[in-house]
Amino acid sequence: MSRKEPRKHHYIPQFILRKFADENNKVFYWNIHEKTLIKSHTKWIFMNIDMYRDEENHQENPVFIENSLSIFESEIANLINNKLLNDKEIIITRAELESLRIFLSLLSFRSDLRMNQYKNKIFDESTKNILGGDDVDFTDLWKREIEELSKCRSYKDIEDNENIDDIIKMDFLNDIRGYYMTFLDARGGEFLIGDVYPTLEVFPLKDNVNIHLHCIYPLSSTRLLLLNHIMFKKEIKDEVSEKMKSISKIKGELVSPPKNKYVKIGNYDSNDLFIYKVNKIYESDIKYINALQLNESRTGIIFQNSDRVKSSISYYNSITNIKNDFALLEEELKKDL
Repeated sequence: MSRKEPRKHHYIPQFILRKFADENNKVFYWNIHEKTLIKSHTKWIFMNIDMYRDEENHQENPVFIENSLSIFESEIANLINNKLLNDKEIIITRAELESLRIFLSLLSFRSDLRMNQYKNKIFDESTKNILGGDDVDFTDLWKREIEELSKCRSYKDIEDNENIDDIIKMDFLNDIRGYYMTFLDARGGEFLIGDVYPTLEVFPLKDNVNIHLHCIYPLSSTRLLLLNHIMFKKEIKDEVSEKMKSISKIKGELVSPPKNKYVKIGNYDSNDLFIYKVNKIYESDIKYINALQLNESRTGIIFQNSDRVKSSISYYNSITNIKNDFALLEEELKKDL
């Protein structure tokens, strides 16, 4: 193995993790299993060794997938740093929007959680059969799909790519077209981030069927990208949308769609503009969003400022029927860190 081959494969990109770090690229990291709080460099957080390594399909360059993801990450990092972290207004083109939305959906598909799903074939029987049945190497399938998706920069790229499985293509396009973005700026607290990225707010439609109401993507300790289900648009008023809105605690200005400027009315153009107002979010909503992430985290959480996440940890520990126990973390945060 070449020493130059990257081995630490991050399923949450380092350029995002660094937005929660100090000047030395270190974050506060709470290990859920070991119940320990440490200061750690971002290179050791939310990654697996050789996670995307593919010797079967790329014998001469087994880190091809990791490198392809890195190229995509570099492009999106430039977009986020130069535009999405702006203070008051965010303006992006349709081309930038489509590339970003593919990247966000890919983060879910390339995750540690999804890797384990494919590795252990955790699908219902109909989905498993559509994907090829028990004889299929699902880990290999997962890596091949990541490779193809990492090359796509537009919705048309996905539609036209014959190497992407139809069911995965359908799921991707449904997610991309079924949500719109809102940007939120934290006031009176900070966002933390867990290993399940994005974290979802869900609506139980029926047994084992959930609608994803919102998808939560912290971009920094103070900036959050929120994907809102299109049923939250004000002009949509029916029984299902009203039920979804009544259940969700993410509402009001937290679900405001962009203003659009089209180059040609009635036609899509790569230069169409999407204009987003950055909405302020205050302590009660910050605590709720952080609580969703705390509840779904499996291995750990990170944060930048211990004082500014204390209220979120305390709030979560006060909730009943929670998955995780952060009582020891709450005690640690009472110390002078």
